[in-house]
Amino acid sequence: MKFYLYSFFIALLFFVHFIPAHSQSVDTLSHKKFAVYDIYIDGNFKTKRSILLRELTFNKGDTIAVRDWADLAVRSKDNLRNTGLFNFVQVDTVNMSTGETAVSIAVEEKWYIWPNPIFQVEERNFNVWWTQDHRSLNKIDYGLQAIDNNTLGLRQVLKVGFQLGYTQQFSLSYAIPYINKRQKGGLQVYLTSSQNKEIGYTSVNGILTFLSTPEATLQQEYTARLDYTYRQGLYDIHYFEANFHSCTINDTLTKLTTDYLPGNATSANFFGLKYFFRRDLRDYAPYPLAGYYIDFSLNDYGLGFLNSHPFNIAYVQTSLHKYWTLSKYFFYAAMVEGKISNNAEQPYYLQRGLGYSNDMVRGYEDYVIDGNDYALVKNEIKFRFLNVPVQKLPLIGMRQFNKAYYALYLTLYSDWGYLTSPAPYVVNNFLANRQLWGNGVGIDLVAYYDLIWRFEYSFNGLGQGGFFLHFQAGM
Repeated sequence: MKFYLYSFFIALLFFVHFIPAHSQSVDTLSHKKFAVYDIYIDGNFKTKRSILLRELTFNKGDTIAVRDWADLAVRSKDNLRNTGLFNFVQVDTVNMSTGETAVSIAVEEKWYIWPNPIFQVEERNFNVWWTQDHRSLNKIDYGLQAIDNNTLGLRQVLKVGFQLGYTQQFSLSYAIPYINKRQKGGLQVYLTSSQNKEIGYTSVNGILTFLSTPEATLQQEYTARLDYTYRQGLYDIHYFEANFHSCTINDTLTKLTTDYLPGNATSANFFGLKYFFRRDLRDYAPYPLAGYYIDFSLNDYGLGFLNSHPFNIAYVQTSLHKYWTLSKYFFYAAMVEGKISNNAEQPYYLQRGLGYSNDMVRGYEDYVIDGNDYALVKNEIKFRFLNVPVQKLPLIGMRQFNKAYYALYLTLYSDWGYLTSPAPYVVNNFLANRQLWGNGVGIDLVAYYDLIWRFEYSFNGLGQGGFFLHFQAGM
């Protein structure tokens, strides 16, 4: 009960801050308006005009109050930038010789087609690889992925990957954001085949524990996924997903654990369904400083049939993020995330608690807290002490690469987490059912092509401190 009271109290504080304050202001622009005579777009050499028009907060022929134009222009600029298609975007009005007012949009497209080399660490985060794995090259994936991030100029994304190393994998995906003229419905298809000779099968004292068999494959997986997406307006998107999973493991694993796959079997084949909703009003999605983001997902794996040991695991997961621009130099962000499952005992292959991906309390990067239900709260204040504007690079002729910018932020943060319904078969899951606090200071580097490096020094509730490196925004 204490867990839910803490979660409710912190969520309540978040929502109090989330509600914007309103004050009366003097309308210095009175009731002046203008009609959008036309919309001129420049710089979209590949991207179709319709893709850009889809992101705008206004249309040709709209009558706009002058006092509203600045907000509409900024929001349209952010929308276009958050497509991931452009490095730079400008939105301005143009006074025509005939007296009408038009809108001019100038974009600079990114480079879309990449023969992308794969060289990545196969771990929960870089810090675990550096300390617990002792920078072992056995945990490295390498290969090649061909990516077209703007197929046919319609924002479609085609990826084909072939990977060796720690995880040997072939992957194919194709995402079509719009399949109709109204640009609301879309389809996404994902296919993967992978195998590993080492897998994490349990945790001991909060440390993920691995089994390795260099002479034999430990796990073979096949996955297929089909998504239907529905984009409602500019900022809301719904995903309806059907997926299929097939997993086969070496019988050596069944002698070490009883819960990796359902029924301690050596194979499992099962379907899953998922509904996911996202509302995204961030100014710059890779590293937001203003706006907010909400998501909600309802997930069901197993569905109670097909598998030789039928099972049904359902859970709800949601998160809320809010970003405030306090001044030209200071910014504040807060986040609340939670997950609630229907089943106390879940196969280790499917369960995910805290410590995976970005779902962690900073300062606990070395640990996993295995279980089904959790709450996570993050707070962060930033000071931008260096902001180098766009600079043109000499000797580089390609427009996609001849400009650069970067900014540096000093950050102070405090995180809180709590996990309940701990996984029953792990050894000494001592961080479950206790409050987890993490505090620290860091420097964030934000640069061209959405590059983000976070250098942080964190303290946790165990009295431990350490330096940590991450490659995405903290929330």
